[in-house]
Formats: sequence, structure tokens, C-alpha cells
Amino acid sequence: MSIIKSIARADALRRAAIVVIALVAACRSGNPVAISITGSTSRTFTVPSGNQFSVTLQTIGPGEYSSPPSLSSSAVQFRDVADVCPCVPAGPTQRFRFLAAGPGSAVVTFTHTDRNPMVEDTVLVR
Repeated sequence: MSIIKSIARADALRRAAIVVIALVAACRSGNPVAISITGSTSRTFTVPSGNQFSVTLQTIGPGEYSSPPSLSSSAVQFRDVADVCPCVPAGPTQRFRFLAAGPGSAVVTFTHTDRNPMVEDTVLVR
């Protein structure tokens, strides 16, 4: 085997090793569970304990969803809220981030400051 082929093979093996290491690290890092809700849809969903998750709400018209949202138990902890883009003329899009702190369930209530309906999500933490 030529030196050029040996170098190319060693380089390919290094790249493969880096990809495997990155995938293993991503699986162990408690990546956020993406939950996306648009408008007035209320949902029930399950999140593994110790993971972060987010809820994205789109406002139609004036106002926004109040922060922090109401939480019925300590199974879920509020982290933060941020406006997300792309911005649309209908109104702000907000991403609320949470931590599934421990086993149990919590009702998360998002109240709007104007006329958009209240959103109540039930989070089952397992």
C-alpha cells in the first residue's frame, strides 16, 4: 500500500472516530426534547426526568404569553423564555424552556396578555 493511501485511510479512520465520539456525547448530554405548539393547542406529553424541553407558542395579534407560566408542581421547573425568529407579522413567537426536574406530572398554564386563548399543557415526567 502506498504512503498516500495509508495517510488517506488513517485520516478517514480519525474522522469516523470523531463522529462516533460526537454521537455518544450527544446521546449522553440530555439533549432538549422539542415540543412545539402553535396557537391555542393544549397537549399532554412525556419527558424523561432530568431532560430539558421547550414549548413554542405563536401569538396572533397584539400581546404575548406571560412569563413565567404557571406550574402546578415542582416536577417541572421554568428556565427562560425568548422570542424566536423568523418574526412574522401575526405576532411574536416565544420559546419557553423547562427542566423535567423529577418524576411526577405538572400542568403548565400559559396565559396571554391580550385575546389569545390560554394554553394548558400536561407534562408527565418519567
